[in-house]
Amino acid sequence: MTRFPHILLTSLLALSVVTFAQAEGRNVDGIWLDDGESLKPATMPTTGPLVLNGWTRQGRGDVYRLKVKAGETLKVTLTSRSEFVVMAIFDFAKPEDDAIFFSEAGRNTAVLTPNADTEWLVRPILVLSSSRRGLGANYTITVEKQP
Repeated sequence: MTRFPHILLTSLLALSVVTFAQAEGRNVDGIWLDDGESLKPATMPTTGPLVLNGWTRQGRGDVYRLKVKAGETLKVTLTSRSEFVVMAIFDFAKPEDDAIFFSEAGRNTAVLTPNADTEWLVRPILVLSSSRRGLGANYTITVEKQP
């Protein structure tokens, strides 16, 4: 009977380590995703803009992986009825670097030209000073080829 508390304690410690590891998120090709984020592939259509509609809440929602070609200038625009939705763009070729673009109030459009073929992670983010249960926001991301 004296072994039971030791087994119980060991089991609880193991469970807490597993739970903590899951809460940290996951690494995809060097880019960390929050546990509630879902990585979606996005492909530019042959004609017209790419339009991505979604919903985000702190650490939850879709993030997008977009293949881009060297020398191709793209205009990426975020629109939302919420002023608290911003967008970050990361380059999978340089996962250790900061975002290559981070929007802010009044500046939600990026015009970017990669030097080499690469993939970008486009992450819409709901920024709130304190989390509120169930609160999220809709957004639209439009990616357009530029001349």
